[in-house]
Amino acid sequence: MRLSIKTGARRLKIARRVILYLLVAGGAVLAFDSTAITQTLQPKKKASEQQSQVATAAAQPGPPPVWVVNCSDNKGALDCRAGQAVFIKTTGQRLLSVAVSVPADTKKPVMLLQVPLGVYLPAGVSLQIGKDAPKTLPYKGCAQGGCIAEYAVTEAEIGAMLKGSDLTISVQNQNRQPAFTVTVPVTGFAEAYAKIK
Repeated sequence: MRLSIKTGARRLKIARRVILYLLVAGGAVLAFDSTAITQTLQPKKKASEQQSQVATAAAQPGPPPVWVVNCSDNKGALDCRAGQAVFIKTTGQRLLSVAVSVPADTKKPVMLLQVPLGVYLPAGVSLQIGKDAPKTLPYKGCAQGGCIAEYAVTEAEIGAMLKGSDLTISVQNQNRQPAFTVTVPVTGFAEAYAKIK
């Protein structure tokens, strides 16, 4: 009996990941685990409070986040993404997720960014790679897990990331004020990207 309960729990966990991944493939949600982001950027909170939380999270000791590879079966073909999630350590809520994939049909890298609900949609999300000028990416849409932006990353930008250029991501809240700016380290990106090419 214990064996069947463990097996059932494992199957449920795998099913959740597959469902979330299928939603990603459909452009609905970008997720790296089964924990959903819920209202991290509530209008009640001021931008200064959010920045304080992010600063606190960044200041706490611990190993830096690392890029990991997640794969799923997409109509008989293995579809893999290199990704990383950034969490607010004081609350445990996911602040944002980043993933890079190389679709089999185009062979050109694509970056997906997921940020929490409560952002100002017309402003888009700001993405800066290393010291390049920031780019404003429009949101493709929002779902319960957050709002998604997609960007066709150039080979030069991938090259910069492979050489250690971190990502800087910024968004505005619904009051059109800066909600947060986060630097996403590229620790482990080269190894993860080599596995998905």
